[in-house]
Amino acid sequence: MMPDPIDRRGFFALSGGALLCTLAGQEVATDEGQIDVEGLARGVRVPPKVSAAEWRGGDPGARVLAGLPSGGSTREYWIAAEPVEWDIVPTHRDQMMAEKVKEGKTRFAAYGYRPYSAGFGKPLGKATVPGPLIDAEVGDTVIVHFRNKLRAPATMHPHGIFYANEMDGAYKGKWTDPGGFVQRNRTFTYVWEAREGTEGTWLYHDHGPMDPLPTFKGLFGPLVIRKQGEARPDNEFFLGFHTFDPPITGLRGTYFCVNGRAYAGNTPTLEARVGQRVAFHVYGVDNFFHTFHLHGHRWAEPDGRIVDNKTFGPAESFRFELVEDNPGRWFYHCHVFQHLHQGMNGWYLVS
Repeated sequence: MMPDPIDRRGFFALSGGALLCTLAGQEVATDEGQIDVEGLARGVRVPPKVSAAEWRGGDPGARVLAGLPSGGSTREYWIAAEPVEWDIVPTHRDQMMAEKVKEGKTRFAAYGYRPYSAGFGKPLGKATVPGPLIDAEVGDTVIVHFRNKLRAPATMHPHGIFYANEMDGAYKGKWTDPGGFVQRNRTFTYVWEAREGTEGTWLYHDHGPMDPLPTFKGLFGPLVIRKQGEARPDNEFFLGFHTFDPPITGLRGTYFCVNGRAYAGNTPTLEARVGQRVAFHVYGVDNFFHTFHLHGHRWAEPDGRIVDNKTFGPAESFRFELVEDNPGRWFYHCHVFQHLHQGMNGWYLVS
């Protein structure tokens, strides 16, 4: 009996491999079924500094905030990590290839960062993948009140911006500060500084004891630091390139995503008009190297090179601008062909 023929998407899926990682001293093989992040978290010991802070009560980060000199420029955010039911391919179609996505079920229990009003008064939207934009200028102090509503410890760790050691948001075993191990229904206030030399497009993500699994389930988001008084572009787009794998989702296939969605018509559809100044902010949040290719367009790198396809790796980020001069329906996508044909593509519409 002949085996069933392998279609294009099935062929690309064959190249996936298992990941072996260590989570707070526990080895996890990702080829042994869906990973129970919350179950694994129950086996992680609370670090000594975190236990001591719990015993004293209150938010250790808030005490640091209270000691800052007054009068500086601040950007303040209230953000929670929450579970969210997420649909990777809500239309169940791949518009690039004009066909139905055959995998069937595309919803799973993800994690997302959710913005709130001051004091966590009310949600300003749903928990999303990626989380809300953190936007600052050089000279600002960025204050993020973070609350964990998951059943596993979680954090927020930033790239690019300046921060003191206790504001790192990273798990460090027995040396972990409270900001690196925020337990369920606890709040920690991160204080970060947008000093001179930190301007750029960056990202933030979970870096707690379950790292990288919460990040792979959706706990990441964009961070931008602009020059002081910088004029904003007419349009700007923040695009996170990442993967949802079966050990994370419990679904059949691997999805190569942009901002939590896979396949054109599901990924962000970007729009601009001829004559507008347009900025693209791109970052990677998985184990792969990707490229960003924008059909019909090119841009100048800081060294003057003209490119239309840029390579970037895990947690790398970049920004470019162009003045739009080419109307039409265009693709943007990763040019690693496996990634392109498993969903990492979308539309850029210029009128």
